[in-house]
Order: sequence, then C-alpha cells, then structure tokens
Amino acid sequence: MVKAFTFATIAFVLVSALICGVAEPAGVSTSILRLQQGWDDAQEQIFYHTPQGTVILPASWLAALQSPDGKPFMDPDHMQRLGFIADHRSTTNPYAWPIGFAINPAKDTGGVETVGLTCAACHTGEISYRGRTLRVDGGQAHIDLDGFKQAINDAILATGSTPARREAFEKRAVQLGFPAERIGPEFDTRYRAVVDGTPERERTAATMTIAGPGRNDALAVIAKVLFNYALGVPANTNRATAPVDFPYLWSIWNLNWVQYNGSVKQPMGRNIGEALGVGAITHFIDPRTGALSPEPERWRTSIPVRNLNALETLLESLQPPRWPEAVLGQIDGIKAKRGAQLFSQNCAGCHGVRAIAGAKSEEWSVKVLPLTVIATDPMQATNFRSTTYDGTKLGLSIHSDAATGLRVVTDAVRTQAYRDAQIPPAQWGTFDGLDRSNVITSPCGYKARPLVGVWATPPFLHNGSVPTVFALLSESRPEKFLVGSTEYDPEKLGLSQAAAPNTFVVDTTAVGNSNAGHWFTDDQTRPGRIGRRLTDDERYDLIEYLKAATYADYPRTVVKGADPEPCVSDGAQNSDSKPSPY
Repeated sequence: MVKAFTFATIAFVLVSALICGVAEPAGVSTSILRLQQGWDDAQEQIFYHTPQGTVILPASWLAALQSPDGKPFMDPDHMQRLGFIADHRSTTNPYAWPIGFAINPAKDTGGVETVGLTCAACHTGEISYRGRTLRVDGGQAHIDLDGFKQAINDAILATGSTPARREAFEKRAVQLGFPAERIGPEFDTRYRAVVDGTPERERTAATMTIAGPGRNDALAVIAKVLFNYALGVPANTNRATAPVDFPYLWSIWNLNWVQYNGSVKQPMGRNIGEALGVGAITHFIDPRTGALSPEPERWRTSIPVRNLNALETLLESLQPPRWPEAVLGQIDGIKAKRGAQLFSQNCAGCHGVRAIAGAKSEEWSVKVLPLTVIATDPMQATNFRSTTYDGTKLGLSIHSDAATGLRVVTDAVRTQAYRDAQIPPAQWGTFDGLDRSNVITSPCGYKARPLVGVWATPPFLHNGSVPTVFALLSESRPEKFLVGSTEYDPEKLGLSQAAAPNTFVVDTTAVGNSNAGHWFTDDQTRPGRIGRRLTDDERYDLIEYLKAATYADYPRTVVKGADPEPCVSDGAQNSDSKPSPY
C-alpha cells in the first residue's frame, strides 16, 4: 500500500515552537499505564494532536479566553471537569492542551493558527483502579462534548459583555500572535453570532436528550451542520434524541461497515463526514447571499485529506487492549475456558469474526441486526432513517434523507480535496481506504461487531445505557446509574459508581436512553430476547472470557459475502450464517 504522507511528515508540518507564557498543565499524570496496543509514544502523539481541519477558534483566542469565573478556559481543572485527558507540551502540542486538540497551520485557515478537535478527543479512554490509571488508545473518552460547546459559548458571552474582560482578552490574544488590526472586528462577529444563536440553542436543549460524558448524537449533529448551517437552510433541523457511546476504534478498518450504525463503507467518506460535523471550514454557499458558491470553490474545505489517510493507516496497527493482570487482577483460566464455550454457543453467531472469502484485505462482515430482533433503543436508527431535509441546493429532493445528502457532499469534498492536494488518481483508492466505494445507507438496526477488548469500553449497548457486562447479561438492569468517573469495576466488568468532577446520571427512562433489548431470559415473549437466562456463574464465566479473549482464540468463520442490512439489502442471510441456538 502506498503511503504518500508519512507520520514523520505530519509531525513536521505541525507547529514546532513552544508558546511563551502558557503554563504546563498540572494535571498530567506520570503514572499512566499503557496497555501495549502496538503504538509507541510518537505514534500516540500523532493520533492525539494531528489536525483534521476542524476549527473551534483561533488558537491564540482559546489560549487567551477566560471562563465566566475569571480562570483560564483551558485550565487543567476546568478541562478535567469536562472529561478531557491532560497531556504534556510537545512539538505536536505546543500549548500543552489535552488529548484531542490540534493546531491547524495558518496557511490553511485564514492566515492565523486555529485549534480544532481530533478523533482522539472522543476515542481515547482512561480506566482507573485503586490509584492506577490505564490509557486506552482508541477507546471511549469521557468528555462532555455538549458541555464543552456550551462552556465555549458562555466564555465568549462573558468576555463580550464585560469591557474590562474583553480588553484583557484582546491584549492577551494579540500577545499570542493574533493580528491586532483583526481582533476587534472578528471578535465582534463571533460574539454577535453567539448572542444571536442563543435562542435556537436553548430551544434545541429543551427538546434534546442530554448526552453527558462519553456520548454524542454524532450523526444528527453532522446532518444538522451540513443541511442547516453549511447550506444555509434554517428549516433543515432534526431531533437530537439519540446519544450514542463513542465507539472503540481497534479493528474498525477490518469491518465492512466502518460507521458505528452500519451506514458507511468507506473510511475516507466517514472521516470527511466526521470533520464536517465537528466544524471544518466549508464554502458551499456565499454567506452574504446564501446562493451556492461556484465550483470548484464550493467543495473546498479545511480538511487535510493526507492527514486523514495517515491517521487511518495508523489505526491499522492499533491492537485491542490486553487485560492488565498486575492492575486489575489475574484471569481465572478455568472460568475463562468455560466462558469461551458459552460465548461460542450464545454470542459468536453475531459477534464472531466473519471473514469475507476472496476479499482484497482482511475484511469482516458485520451483522446489522433488525430493531425487531435486537429491540434495543430505536431512536438512533429511526431518526437517521426517517428524518428528511431540503436538499434542493444539492440538486436533490426537498425531502432528502441524510444518507443521500452525506454521500453527495462527502463525494464532492473528497474529490476536490484529492485534486487540491495533488494526489494522483491512481492513489485515490488507497486514500479512500481499501479501494472502497463511498456507500452510505440507512439501516433499521445496529451492527454487532467483534468484542475483543470490549472489557475496556464501558458503558454498553450502542447508547451506553448499561453500566457493566454483568448487568447486560442479566434479566434486569439499573434504571439510573452514574457516568463520568473513570473508576472501574473489574468484577462486573464496567463502571463503578464512584463520583467524579463531571458525574452525570444516565436516566434510562428518557427518550433515546432505553436499556432494553439484547436480553438473556427464559421469557420468550420479551422483545429483544436473544438467548436463555444465564446463571450468575455463567455470567461471571463469560466475563472472565471477555477479559482473556484475543483474536488468536476468538470464534472465526469464513463467509461467502457480506451480510445484508435490514431495510436496505434484499435477499436471505449467507447460507453459512448460523443463528443463535436460542
């Protein structure tokens, strides 16, 4: 595979100078245990801080900004309360900001350095146990993304409404490199946009399901950013009532559906969509008139596709985390062996590795289970599938579905970005990821992926509505539980109920938060029943197996082709697909 952009090149193009006057965070732990997932320190830093073209603010503004309480917005304690993981200053992290913040070069974003979030912000986790902290690269973060956005807006409102605070902010931003002649008018524009947008944000907040730490209604956000803000069609809105756990990333490149809901096949298409949703700069319309910009300017964005390709390549070497016996306790081999048998009998039919015969690479078919079978919370699937948008500016229907619009836009952005980056057409398939077409669908179900390393990714189900594996395998589950703490429960495999600076109560009676479905029960009338009732001993045996599971001993079958998707594909399942015995 041709790698046109090396990891060393990424590090080179990032800002290498240290920023004077920015304090080193006090919250960086020196006792973090890495779980030997195949990356060295340099590769971790590339994942943590490589820009993906998303823009929050000019970097100097974020460094100068204060929270309403007068403390620096990026103060480590404040960022910890929002769930971010502290990180050291480095050439890839010149401001010593948390994992997931990246500096966009000035040449790419209007002549000044800007800061944006990377996929590492949502996909780097930590687990704590008895004073030890385990880093889970590619795991589930505990950040409160909606809380972070609100905190930014609150800080801008506080700054703009207090003359002395604004004067101090502007002086500090200029000292950090922002052009003095631009600071006044550009802050006015941002402040006014926040003020004018407050009523809509309040209306949205009143109708949404609060995600809290570790979750986000990502596809709803992407669709709204694209169809509403980027296209300038205010009527294009949706319901943010389906928060979803940040999915774990190891082995994701093996899956034939690379988006968490089984909707996207192509890695580059998925990554462009993610960058658009998190705030990449677009030029789809003329902001003064609302009319479409002329081509090719229409499809130019701040997304650096060479970076996206290099990051996707890096993820191919990310391994699932191995259970650290020295910290979390020894695995009981006898229980794990019994658990392996139970897993093969009860779980492997959906969660086993299903290698596609004749694929160009190691490609696995993932089953997408219909809502009528799995009966877990339906809101993510139904919202994505049923919400329509006015796509006439894109040459589409006035009632276009999200999948169609996303495919049209990501195709056009991708093609223009490849041309602007002077990537030879012969390499486009490599940059796309495994030569895959940009297929985007709307299945009425959820995908069941392999579970190696899943022990490190609580809470569970697609919407994070179950705190532990033990609860997931039980006939009843907690109606309410705490998230936000990284403290781990190695016995029941999941979240302990310890308090934390950003503790949040997940209420499973709220819309989008249902913890139903995927039941092991003898009640054959219960919706979402997938297997018989398990005894406590059997649950603990399965837990022990999930601690120990590696791909070397994991259930694996070879299938003739990809499994069909409910409500999308026609035809029966592969003939070699074995249903659950229950």
